[in-house]
Amino acid sequence: MKPLSNSLINKMKIFFIAFILTAILVSCKQQSSETIIAKAPVDSLIRNWSNSWNNHDSAGVRNLFVADALLIDNNLIASNMQETSDKWIQPNINAVQNFKTSTLQQWSTSDRAGYTGNYEFDYALNDSAMAKAKGVFTVNWIKTTKGEWKITIADIHSIH
Repeated sequence: MKPLSNSLINKMKIFFIAFILTAILVSCKQQSSETIIAKAPVDSLIRNWSNSWNNHDSAGVRNLFVADALLIDNNLIASNMQETSDKWIQPNINAVQNFKTSTLQQWSTSDRAGYTGNYEFDYALNDSAMAKAKGVFTVNWIKTTKGEWKITIADIHSIH
């Protein structure tokens, strides 16, 4: 058997190295410089808040919160859903009409979101307009393990 020439050996080395480099480059998955994050649908979440109040849907409002949500308003600090329901939702759900919001600031990530905005509504008892309420509020949501967005903190203050 005839020995291989140095020229042929060098060509084989170059081919082998090129083959290895190509295999490495093809097998590497390049990550994009921007990671796409599915952010919270804040507009939809705040629309659910408004619609639940405007439809006098106490169960809908309750369902917006986690069980141990913190609610703070001018007259109340509630640290669980039962307190929030008994002392805030039930006394007000039928009196709130024409609830509207306007955004001051909002943010979101894939598992958390926040909204600060102005609110206004008509407060009516027995179908007679009693007062025009307005103020500012901040709501923070988390995405649960079931994929639902729930309020963890609601901080609501009226402005006179």
